[in-house]
Amino acid sequence: MNLKTMFGIGLVSIGVAFAQDAYESYTTAPSMSEQELQKQEEQAASSEKLTAPVPFVKPDIPKESKRSAFNSILHGKSYNRNSNMAAANNTELLLTYPNLFANRKFFYIEPTNKMSVLSLGSFFTAFDITKATHDNSQLGRLTLGYAAPGFGAYIRAGLGASWYENDDVESDTTYGGDDWAAAIAKSFLGMNVSASADWVTHKKKVHVEPAEKNAKETEDRFDSLTLSLNLTNAPTAKNFTWTLGARFISFNSEKKVDDDVVADDDNLDSFWEIDPYVRGGLAVLENENARILFGAAAIFAYRHYDDPVDAFSFATIIQPSMMGEVFLGENKNFMFYGEAGYDWVAFRYYKHDDPDFSVKGYNMNTVNASIGFRYQYKDFLSVELGLGEKLFTGLGNYFQEDGTFVDFSAMVRF
Repeated sequence: MNLKTMFGIGLVSIGVAFAQDAYESYTTAPSMSEQELQKQEEQAASSEKLTAPVPFVKPDIPKESKRSAFNSILHGKSYNRNSNMAAANNTELLLTYPNLFANRKFFYIEPTNKMSVLSLGSFFTAFDITKATHDNSQLGRLTLGYAAPGFGAYIRAGLGASWYENDDVESDTTYGGDDWAAAIAKSFLGMNVSASADWVTHKKKVHVEPAEKNAKETEDRFDSLTLSLNLTNAPTAKNFTWTLGARFISFNSEKKVDDDVVADDDNLDSFWEIDPYVRGGLAVLENENARILFGAAAIFAYRHYDDPVDAFSFATIIQPSMMGEVFLGENKNFMFYGEAGYDWVAFRYYKHDDPDFSVKGYNMNTVNASIGFRYQYKDFLSVELGLGEKLFTGLGNYFQEDGTFVDFSAMVRF
């Protein structure tokens, strides 16, 4: 064998060896990159980028977060009426944490509660009503908001005013009512924090012309300011989900005659109140088609009454609840859910300015129970129906008590 032949064989051997190494590198590289990617995702599971909300149809829940298929569903208000923190999101929770609207595109309508929500993935709006603090008068409200991954905010307003004049008695009456609110939410370190404020005013002013004998100007005024703050580990919670929060309320009710505040038995007492609380939720039984959740909350409420009443009250409230969910059908397009809970006033104390008068006590209130059904057609339409009432309030009064409700809602997703 000559030198040229030996040199050619050597080149062929070297080429085959390089080709084999290249093939082995090609076949093993993808699995290595997938492992590295998975490791990076797990390490960043609690970062702000991965805790941001994702599209509703196919949520990208962090690997170390809630893995249940139940939590990928967005429900209406008939679901989770007892605020179990381990349950799936509903529209009311989205309005508490507006950053959860990010990347969600849907239209929600709820005729029974006179409410609708439209989310475009970033901008969102809602129509609903509110009831005044002191009576059952209603006021329509408009919400406008914006959400991006990890951040969300909205403003809400309900406005109304009217003036009545009566020339026969030379007097006029002015009615006015406003509801202004705003909320903001931010995700960080695998948690969500939200803050909100709601200011409701209502005035009734009767004015009599000074030319009339003994003419006086009378004004009834109601103001209510509510501030809320919440912190939750829900974005990256594994099985136990908790929320820490506090609420502050200032309610002013007064009657003035010629700018002097007077006592009026028909008016509510003015007060300010602060309520710190903690909520939690845990899945105690779970498989692919069903799960049972247990939830509880502890609320510590302090209220101080202002003039003309000098008094204060303190209460400790425990709120246990249970919830069950079941998927029916091979495609899991039908769901049944039910829940029950009650308020246990473990301790309450009321003290009046009279040193001889005070009230102490405790009680377990009636049970609030509800059931609901959800049907989903393909991946874009779902409807829900909920029924519920307060149990153990007496025989023969089912679906007739004040606590009875019938909820119907529909949602279209894009």
